[in-house]
Amino acid sequence: MVFVNCVVEEKIPIEASIDTSIDVNCISQKHIGELGITYHSESNSIVTPDAFYSTLGKVNLHIGFEDGEKHKSTPVEFIVSGLDWPDYFPDLVLGGPWFQENGATLDICDSKLLLDDNFAIPFKEVKNEPNVE
Repeated sequence: MVFVNCVVEEKIPIEASIDTSIDVNCISQKHIGELGITYHSESNSIVTPDAFYSTLGKVNLHIGFEDGEKHKSTPVEFIVSGLDWPDYFPDLVLGGPWFQENGATLDICDSKLLLDDNFAIPFKEVKNEPNVE
């Protein structure tokens, strides 16, 4: 998994997971509560091959990034995940829609997320290791 540091609505620093294989952007309900923002109520669900998670609606937020010299903010529509979202899942996921809208590419050699206007955001990669017993 690839993670970048960002700030939600210039208030909440968070580590975002980049997952180009999903077709939504997700944020956990606890961060929406911290911001005091109401979301458009559209209860629904996210279905994965092995699980089903409730969603509470949608919200539009700005996600800010720093590249060491410059600041960039991008608008993002998020699905708000319900209380059944597992604690071990990322609290913020930037999926395929965000990736495409921002002309993003991953520079694996230099560990950078590149946006369409030469904005480079350092990322860290976390490998899932199987549990050894």
